[in-house]
Amino acid sequence: MRKITLELLRQGPSHNQLLSPLTAYIALCENHSAVTLHVPFEHNQMLYRLRALSYQLGPEAREFQLGDTAAVLGKLLGEIPGLTADLNRRGTDAAAGDEQVTHLRLILSASELALLPFELATAPSGFPGEGQPLSLQTQQPICITRETRRVPEGYLRWPSKPRILFAYASPPGFLEVPAAAHLLALREALTPWLALSDDLDDDERLAIIEERLSVLPDATVETLERTCASNDYTHVHILAHGVDLLSGYDRRFGVALASTTDPKGFEVVSGARLASILRTPRRDKPGKFVRPAVVTLASCSSGAVGDVTGVGASIGHALHEAGIPLVIASQYPLTFGGSVMLVQDLYQGLLWGEDPRKLLVGLRRRMHSCFKDQHDWASIVAYASLPPNFDDQLADASIQQAMSSINNALRVSDRVMVAFSDLESGSSDRHQMLDDDKRKEMLGHVQKKVAYAKERLEAANDAYPAHRARILAQLASTEKREAQMLYHSLKFGSRTTKRAGKEVLDKLERSRAWYWQAYLLNRSHPWELVQYVSLTLFLRTLGRLPLPDWAESKVRPLWITADAQSRNDAENGSVQDRAWAHGNIAELSLIEPWLHDTPHEPGTPTIDKAVQACRSLVELAGASSFHVYSTRRQILRYLEWFGPMVGKEWPGLEDLAKQMLTVLPVGEEPEWNY
Repeated sequence: MRKITLELLRQGPSHNQLLSPLTAYIALCENHSAVTLHVPFEHNQMLYRLRALSYQLGPEAREFQLGDTAAVLGKLLGEIPGLTADLNRRGTDAAAGDEQVTHLRLILSASELALLPFELATAPSGFPGEGQPLSLQTQQPICITRETRRVPEGYLRWPSKPRILFAYASPPGFLEVPAAAHLLALREALTPWLALSDDLDDDERLAIIEERLSVLPDATVETLERTCASNDYTHVHILAHGVDLLSGYDRRFGVALASTTDPKGFEVVSGARLASILRTPRRDKPGKFVRPAVVTLASCSSGAVGDVTGVGASIGHALHEAGIPLVIASQYPLTFGGSVMLVQDLYQGLLWGEDPRKLLVGLRRRMHSCFKDQHDWASIVAYASLPPNFDDQLADASIQQAMSSINNALRVSDRVMVAFSDLESGSSDRHQMLDDDKRKEMLGHVQKKVAYAKERLEAANDAYPAHRARILAQLASTEKREAQMLYHSLKFGSRTTKRAGKEVLDKLERSRAWYWQAYLLNRSHPWELVQYVSLTLFLRTLGRLPLPDWAESKVRPLWITADAQSRNDAENGSVQDRAWAHGNIAELSLIEPWLHDTPHEPGTPTIDKAVQACRSLVELAGASSFHVYSTRRQILRYLEWFGPMVGKEWPGLEDLAKQMLTVLPVGEEPEWNY
């Protein structure tokens, strides 16, 4: 994403100065010359404008100030020649006809400048989309974020396994907050990563949901601090009313939380105090402060600054200054519908690893189109400090989240198939209420979830060319696991065995092709080549490949290459690389007897080599490691799937696979970053 940095400076401390046409500000835009700016109004004039934009002066005043303030701010930005030049410098994607989002970073050190709603500005002459709202124009989409110099960029690690805290409060005397709608939006956003199915009871379902989502109703200062101190939440969503926080000399905004001591009262929490709560030390890890990557504030005026005579700024600004990389708040009252849309649009994208800057562009457009009598689209303000490698982190997160969604869906499929196998044999009565139609419906949901996650992976394949080898390998693995699910569901499904069997083989052919493409793009790891050789031998035996694709003279050199590379990795590199290498050697030893044009039963050397590779894997990685779990699952495919399909064509396969499995311990699937 193309970034443009604009910093506005003045002399003196950040606080205790009013807006005035007499004050000179310095605008620094990238490597262009510095420009002197003067705001065209007095401080009290801006406060009047803000009252109108906060719905306090009636619809006519609001409509006038909405247009007039937007034009004034647009003209102010238009006085920065470097910004005009950079916004009109198109990138390669834009030249090709694609909409390339530009990230405009506003670095504001003066508190009074934070009063200005730059998100509302109209594009001035020379800007893309001249005459339209700068944040809404489609000629060159722009995401405006704010930040402070105090937040370093480098430490952020974008979460690949999100865990959300939803805290809300609606004390007596306030309107009810739409907590149910927000909770539903968060729950729906998390659905792809929840291994839920109709065969689970309520307690089991709740336990699965609570692994990803914690809910804190009637939040108080004490309960919110205690909850944050006990877990590492990646995302915190706060739904509460924004209220004035008055003192003898200053005016600020805070959030109204429930009172601990007075059931009928409430407590207004300032931005600085809320920052201390959300950055509290972990109870069980002294010296470690919790740090969510994302905080969203669905409360009126959470992004508003108030007066500037005291030290501090808005709630969102205070949270960002405390070290939270991305804070999304509202600088004006936010409607109930707008707050729900904020949760829906942001979290459904953030959890998939989408770029938050692109999500903000889409959110503003949706709000503008859906709420014609409000300006929720201009209320949204984002404080962001993102590291230089943020695009690579997003790629990792999107791939990880897609694979995690696929694994959860296929885990449900495995559970359903095992349950019905038990039911057929009479060994289980737990699933008596699930008939065959219900089972097929559940498997249908699984297939839809897997298909959608595959679409996400394919989109990532186009968006992140540098990660194409990894993505293609994951697509190949997914296609193979889908084929396995179809194979095991044949006796329960309504499709004919012949048609379903063709689907299985079609998926395996696509998997084989993707493995080969992945290996060609990155030959440093032989795992993809091992899978390609395995599927080639399997499909050859079933008559699905023409002779040139499977002749021993062509496949055997690939087997030798994978074996030599794996043995080299087994003697060198990290412990993890050596463990994976022994897993490759084990599988290569398993398929070696069927590498020849005339298969033969495995002899003692082959058995010893395969079993020893399994033992080495367990010793290096540990019995409960993902390495062991994944290799065991791979060998089980030969025993429960490949072997039955090829029948007598692969003599001795069942015995060899069983001997290997005796060395690989049985265990539950551990966490793994795909």
